Amino acid sequence: MPNIYTYFDIRQYLQDDFAERKSRNPKFSLRAMADRLKVNSATIIRIMNGDRNISSTMLPVFISYLGLRQKEAEYFRALVQFCQSKSEQNRHTAYRSLIMIRSGMTRTVPDAHYEFYEKWFFTAIREYLRIHRFDSDYKKLAASLVPSITVHEAKRAINLLVNLGFVEKNNDIYTVKENSITTGEKWNGAAIKTFQQQMLNKAIDAMDCFPKEERDFSTMTMCYSEEGLKKVRDLLKNTREELSRIEESDKGANRVYQINMQTFPLTTATNRS
Repeated sequence: MPNIYTYFDIRQYLQDDFAERKSRNPKFSLRAMADRLKVNSATIIRIMNGDRNISSTMLPVFISYLGLRQKEAEYFRALVQFCQSKSEQNRHTAYRSLIMIRSGMTRTVPDAHYEFYEKWFFTAIREYLRIHRFDSDYKKLAASLVPSITVHEAKRAINLLVNLGFVEKNNDIYTVKENSITTGEKWNGAAIKTFQQQMLNKAIDAMDCFPKEERDFSTMTMCYSEEGLKKVRDLLKNTREELSRIEESDKGANRVYQINMQTFPLTTATNRS
């Protein structure tokens, strides 16, 4: 069954679920699906094409048919609301629900695993393995990074990822176990600080290494109160969540990118008279 947490389009989810069932059983058809849902096949076609909504009475029937567990069912309901609501307010509410549920599915990196952030290429290689097949060709892996690293460093990264449980090896093929990981709110660890410093330095290098078409740099100098800064921080958090949504819906990803967002003071705070 497709991972429902990677979807923001109910129609695409139903189409992919149907395709997977049919791949397992070539005799499975839209009529068979309709029979299980106790509706006619024309209704199923209209729903999957976006010409008809899933009604509130049909929700539990779909949830049962799809075999969704409690948290998955909660996500499915929010997904239906997000895709079918005409009100922007209702769509926004549903979207926030989807993000909250998804954030609960993200693995938090334990304190003991902060070694993962000591070198920039550890995270880069983990992301690389999400979109590229790796079969122990360490020379190719090392050369794929920008700048390239040594074969020894590539082997060190793979060994670390396996030991931390972020990557698993099956028949000489390495695959990523979880799509999303986070440090949670513990962003001030020494390893995290080192990682952020490395990525900031790489951003400086990128200005000379890559043409404008392959990067995006912008800067703004603004004035805020403490309340204004809080709103900025909330907006940046929402932006990170939206960037994650775009990544997970991007089926053609073929390159690893680094996105840095910083906000910091340029002056001391003063009381306005």
